[in-house]
Amino acid sequence: MKRLFLSLIFLLFMIVSCGGETGEKPVNKGLAGFKVEFAENFDPGTPEKPLAEVPAEIPLKITALGYDNKPLTDYHGKIRISLQSTRIKTPKQKNRDFDSVTVINFKENITVTPTNCADKDRVVVEDVEIMENNGESDTVPLGKIGVSPFFYTPVATISMIQGNVMDDKGYPSKFNGRNLTLKAGKDKQMVVVAIIEGGFYLHEVGAEEYSSIYMYTYSTPYVDDNVDESVSLPVGALIESANGSVFEFFGFTEMSFPTFHPVYETKNGKKTLKIDPKLIPQPKDISDILDKPKEMEKYEASLVTVNNVYVAWFNENDDSFIEYSQFPLTLTGNPSTSDTTIMAQTLYTAPLFNAVTKKPKDENSEKCHYNFTGILRQHTSARPSTWIIVPRDMNDIEPLDSDPDCKLESK
Repeated sequence: MKRLFLSLIFLLFMIVSCGGETGEKPVNKGLAGFKVEFAENFDPGTPEKPLAEVPAEIPLKITALGYDNKPLTDYHGKIRISLQSTRIKTPKQKNRDFDSVTVINFKENITVTPTNCADKDRVVVEDVEIMENNGESDTVPLGKIGVSPFFYTPVATISMIQGNVMDDKGYPSKFNGRNLTLKAGKDKQMVVVAIIEGGFYLHEVGAEEYSSIYMYTYSTPYVDDNVDESVSLPVGALIESANGSVFEFFGFTEMSFPTFHPVYETKNGKKTLKIDPKLIPQPKDISDILDKPKEMEKYEASLVTVNNVYVAWFNENDDSFIEYSQFPLTLTGNPSTSDTTIMAQTLYTAPLFNAVTKKPKDENSEKCHYNFTGILRQHTSARPSTWIIVPRDMNDIEPLDSDPDCKLESK
């Protein structure tokens, strides 16, 4: 019985094997994907020579392909067109930005308008279905796609990243989430303005507004390439290029975990970092715009100053002070309200400034006045103001009163 059972299994195996060899192979039919090309008159640029500006329009030729990699002439489905990294404008609604545009009837030739492009990008075409659910339409991808070759637009700049904002809620950059490369050139230098716990601040020389950005390195930034020994990145160092992902940290625009390459020069036959403190800009006085958030946004991550301020009363047992030494500064002659107050943070850079001893004991107490200089940060959870000034060191705090109680402990 056992032998008969094994024989039947062997016979069944032979039948299946022979059928697999002699039977017809399955044929995939229908759409396999898309071939996405630029029109012949479109110049996509090159990595070595990117386009001088973002193209006003990108003319496309889209070909539906079958599984034999030949044009599928009877395809008439719905397609969704998007840019891999940024946004496009629809042909009919050029004043609005969209992540994608859905073409209900397949179009072989179509023109799209890119927006907020930097570095390189490419067009993505997907086969989709429109699903209706409770009166709302939902575009569902069906897994058949095609991508164009890359096109190369101008290399990103700090002012480009900071100056393109999406809305008034923290003013996030439209490049949020994108990996971008910053490059210096003959007419566009980048200089390190400050090294503060967890990263450094990079300034675009010559730009008056939206000119600086925080480079979050997590720890003290070091340079260990092309030099004899590893050294910490100094203030005033020129940066040739940097690459990182744009990220909004509670409204504060930064480039996260960047790689960066300083500019080098040879002195006495030894290769060294090129440092030019003269390129560090003078602090921007923001005393008159503390109640104008859109104006303040122009100087995010920049070196700024507020003049003739005093430490307003605060709860020294509040978590924000205990953890970050964060306390309010108020303009002299104005009430302590949110539109005349800026927060200060001294824990990591000016720890000898004792804000507890400098705050007034009551409304009638004499106040100590200072000029505060530092880096302007933004944090949407900070109260009473979303803006924070961080001195680079004790020298950025200038006492204005002769009262011994107002003097700084030490510099």
